Amino acid sequence: MFMKILPRHGLCAFAMLVLSAGALAEDVPPVPVGDKDAFEARYVQCILSGLQDNCFIAVFAGHFFSSPGEGAKQIYDSIKAKMQGLRVRKVHVLEKTVKADLVDVRTYLLELDREQGFIGFYVVFRRGGKGNDWYVYEFAMDQSEDFIRAILGLPAPPPPPPTTGAAVN
Repeated sequence: MFMKILPRHGLCAFAMLVLSAGALAEDVPPVPVGDKDAFEARYVQCILSGLQDNCFIAVFAGHFFSSPGEGAKQIYDSIKAKMQGLRVRKVHVLEKTVKADLVDVRTYLLELDREQGFIGFYVVFRRGGKGNDWYVYEFAMDQSEDFIRAILGLPAPPPPPPTTGAAVN
């Protein structure tokens, strides 16, 4: 499913989301995430909290497969602005898929309060370093219908019927 998402959306607005708030320097090696399920519980709780206290930065900083570069704080601020005024009621786990024992893709549908819709979200872990170490490779979050349909594995909706200009009685 992940491979279906990436070509359709390229590196969408929030793909390759790497957060560090300046916590990572180019010469500091990344820290493995450790237990992926415990790590997942931390970022899910952060989402449910409404991203309070810059928790995304606290959770993800230093755990990326490769250095996140300079734009990490700006990307975080974009996500926070996108979620401004939205409250996540529930995080639905859609799929957890390990591929070739090298990549772990986890997809979610964030259900918003008060009929505000949904937000699609995925996190990709990659094995690297020594032994069985896992790192965050990328993640993305978007509220667009195309993105949500992609993570749900739904086809694009059919086009509207053509209009012919002739009136039908």
